[in-house]
Amino acid sequence: MEWFDNFINEFLRAQKEAKSSTTSNPLLASIRKTRQLVGVEEAPIKEAFDSLERRAEEPMKVAITGQFSSGKSTFLNALLSKDVLPTGVTPVTSKVNYIRYGEEFKLQVHYYDGREAFYGIENIASFTDQRQSMENVKYLTLYAPMPLLKEVVFVDTPGLNSQAQSDTQTTQSVLKEVDGIIWLTLMDN
Repeated sequence: MEWFDNFINEFLRAQKEAKSSTTSNPLLASIRKTRQLVGVEEAPIKEAFDSLERRAEEPMKVAITGQFSSGKSTFLNALLSKDVLPTGVTPVTSKVNYIRYGEEFKLQVHYYDGREAFYGIENIASFTDQRQSMENVKYLTLYAPMPLLKEVVFVDTPGLNSQAQSDTQTTQSVLKEVDGIIWLTLMDN
């Protein structure tokens, strides 16, 4: 009977350890448990589980999308309680803007050549506004001190059906990497 007592004690210890290490993220706990049950660590399966674990540890990504000039940036400005993102009646946003949690408002610009630089938020229009020239900018990350952003990353997209086909292509590629979508449309549509 000693082996049975040892088995029970080991089970209870493992269960307690699993609860204490993952109670804040039940999805991550499920992924890790499934990984353990599958027990295969061959390249494609290992990479898939690694990717799932990384995504489970990140905040949920929600894209704000719709047709061009449907109020996507205006909606996000209202959410931020601050007019940060440039808005207009014609298409304005040409770069993807990730809106994440940060201790203070700041802008991080990611360039195609791998460089990254920080700027004050008052400079955002010069990096995202279609009326400016910024071919070397890949995407932007706007940091804001909002508790909601600890759980959700909002993604401001250029939108669909713009005169610039690249805007539609950029938006379509972003939609493949998000967990959810908020679709905005104008009242007259």
